Amino acid sequence: MGKIILTVVLVAIILALGITEQIFMQRSFDDLAEKCAEVQDMLIKKDYAEARKAVEQMKEWWAKKRDILEFTCPNNDVKDIYKEIGELQGTIYAEMYDDSITRTNVIKSMAENSKNLLAYRIKNIL
Repeated sequence: MGKIILTVVLVAIILALGITEQIFMQRSFDDLAEKCAEVQDMLIKKDYAEARKAVEQMKEWWAKKRDILEFTCPNNDVKDIYKEIGELQGTIYAEMYDDSITRTNVIKSMAENSKNLLAYRIKNIL
């Protein structure tokens, strides 16, 4: 009887951790895409100082998320997103605002693709 209870508890813990990881991963990528859209809106409105601040905050925020995401779901895109945010930051500092808008689209696409690749779906499992 004790082994059955232990097995059930372990299965429950594994399921809870898996569900928590999926929720965290999906929210992180959704939040990243949202932050990129906000930066893109700032760039379109020519509010470059605010866009610069937002990208700096986004880079710090992603650095924290990246550490957890790399531990739970190793994927090269998670690493590449940080590089892309750095390039976005560089294009804003270089006042290449059209390129900055393009970079926000790239980051949003990478976030969506990574989320779809890392999600537990039948097509990803087979």
